[in-house]
Amino acid sequence: MLRRFATIGLLAGGLTLASVGVPVASAEDSPVSKSAATMSTKKIRELTAQATVWALAPQFVYRFSRYNELINAPINELKYGQNAAAWNNSGSNAGDSSVMYLNGFIDFTQTEELVLTVPPTTDTYYVANYLDSFINTIGSIGNRTTPSATPTSYLLVSPSSPYASRKRVTIGGQRFPVVASDTMLNWLVVRVRADALAEASDPASTTSVYDKVVKEFYLNTLEDFQANGNVPIAPANYVYIPTAEQIEQAEAYRNAPTQATEFFAQAGTSLQISPPPGRGVGLSGTRLRRLPAWIVPQYGATKRFIPPSFDQRGELKRFARIGLTTDGFTMPAQWGLKQRRAFQKGFEKGMKRVVKASSGGSPKAEQNFWTYDNTMIGSYANNRAGYLVRASVVLLGGSANVPDDAVYPVINTADGSAQLDGDTTYAVTFTPAESSSNLPAVGTVPPMVTDEDGNASGFWAISVYQPDSSQSAAPFLPQAAVLNRHYTRLDTAVIAVDADADTLTVQQPVWGALALSTPVVFGDGAEDIGLEVDTVYYLASAPVAGNVDGVPTATIRLSSSWAQEISGQGVPMQNTGAAGPVVDLMDPGTDLSETELAMGMVQPVSQLGSQQVASGELQFSADGSVTIYIGPALPDGAPASNWIPTPSTTLYEQWYPGQNLSTDIRVMLRMYYPTPGSNPPSILPDSSGETTYVPPALVAIPVA
Repeated sequence: MLRRFATIGLLAGGLTLASVGVPVASAEDSPVSKSAATMSTKKIRELTAQATVWALAPQFVYRFSRYNELINAPINELKYGQNAAAWNNSGSNAGDSSVMYLNGFIDFTQTEELVLTVPPTTDTYYVANYLDSFINTIGSIGNRTTPSATPTSYLLVSPSSPYASRKRVTIGGQRFPVVASDTMLNWLVVRVRADALAEASDPASTTSVYDKVVKEFYLNTLEDFQANGNVPIAPANYVYIPTAEQIEQAEAYRNAPTQATEFFAQAGTSLQISPPPGRGVGLSGTRLRRLPAWIVPQYGATKRFIPPSFDQRGELKRFARIGLTTDGFTMPAQWGLKQRRAFQKGFEKGMKRVVKASSGGSPKAEQNFWTYDNTMIGSYANNRAGYLVRASVVLLGGSANVPDDAVYPVINTADGSAQLDGDTTYAVTFTPAESSSNLPAVGTVPPMVTDEDGNASGFWAISVYQPDSSQSAAPFLPQAAVLNRHYTRLDTAVIAVDADADTLTVQQPVWGALALSTPVVFGDGAEDIGLEVDTVYYLASAPVAGNVDGVPTATIRLSSSWAQEISGQGVPMQNTGAAGPVVDLMDPGTDLSETELAMGMVQPVSQLGSQQVASGELQFSADGSVTIYIGPALPDGAPASNWIPTPSTTLYEQWYPGQNLSTDIRVMLRMYYPTPGSNPPSILPDSSGETTYVPPALVAIPVA
């Protein structure tokens, strides 16, 4: 894959113009030279700021596709998430610990049609969000739109495919629903509901959902699918392990560029692969009432289907004056030092606009300071307002579903002024549903679509993040989540210890998968091998699989610390870092097979919600309300089952001594498959455009 990008200078490396693929055109050959030469520095700054906002989505999709390709899965293949998103795995942007992720980037310059096979929707909730290179949702497949008792295979096609204008097509005896993209580079994000805090034997646990649902998604070329008798082909290995070279190369794409030249080089490459589409793509002109349920039209469409990313060509034409076109990015040759400085300042100005927009503007007291968009999200208006919204979504987590699939209220302040802080303890209390006549319903349990038994078909969850605008894996789930071990089970037997090599051999866990940096704890008897009971240790090296008397095992080394790398904004970054010194183990002087010494993989608590309600874990008050506590320590009298730990100054002084780290936090309430209409109340707008549900207030509480 790197060879394909080498021709435009986008191999990992430094930030010079040549090394990031930014040619400096001569005055004779530049199509923008005359216009660029007459621009004032003020005009350069403003036009660059506007271009930054517009280009952030395609730039991000290209950059994240490169990062994902090197770290998670090759292009046109799926990354199968084996564990829920946690404090130190690649997960996904703004990873949600309430789901298992499948991630993949689709590039139709490398292949023709692809076949996406999805499992039945009867076993669990999922939504497959299919996005184009401008992060507009073009398809939504799952419980809401395509309920099915059997597997279904969809034909994913490029805008130029002969099948792009078809709703369904029969090829070689196989009937396919068709999903046509309006761009060549696309992003598929599948979220499958799973309870990351449940026991492994629970059908809702990540272990069960991974085996029975996640592994039943397949992405094949049409040629391979048909050669296999119209049957999907499972991957040879569901676990993708990048090489050291790939990990090193991926570093160039981990974080958002801080240099305008690098940013626009990546944006230009994205536009070369996927220019803004024209009108006549896919099902253009189809009346909306005849549109298949899985196809998402352009934002604001009222009568007929229009490709979601049409029409942006006029806006892009303006940016040719600073060198950005569908041919890539070319720095105007006439620019001297002043113009180049204005270009950089304009880029920084644009990013500040996006950061401000991503904070939600001015939170309102009547909304309890929660901010969200329940109309223009997942698909965006192709105008200045829409470009700013979609750019802010990139900073908030990369992409989003359309509101009918999910709404994401975010809160950054409890009182309209001060940023939420991990040093403070907060409480958010959900009350029982009120009569539908009392609208809006304020602070009730989030209203969701329910099945015939009254159970939520989707889910809701409160998650805690550390805000950071580095984008590829941000915002970050805090490492502090390991402090709450209420949901951790000591279910893994310790078989042997090698004190000379400082290694432990344990049974392979029944919950999740051990990996470098996995947090673990030990029960009674830990002192006999040099460890402390109920103290978090981290895997200091990758586990080595083995077998003892027919029992699958893992041999591991431990450290009492794990230090993540720190972002430029003072936030520990997911999927980074290194272990501290390896723990010096002791010979117990006895056969461990005769003891009951056990280990448990820590199940970090970075989210709590409806799945813990369904499992009976969240404790309710006598009045039927349920309070979730968010803070650095468990408040007196509060149940540990209801606590989401936060990073604090004291904790960071312990884990990262001498470093001045941010303790800012952001809280998100995810609502997947929210109730539509206004009876019962809904976070979606009713026919009058009003919202009839308001999330509860986040209240700072004193802690002794």
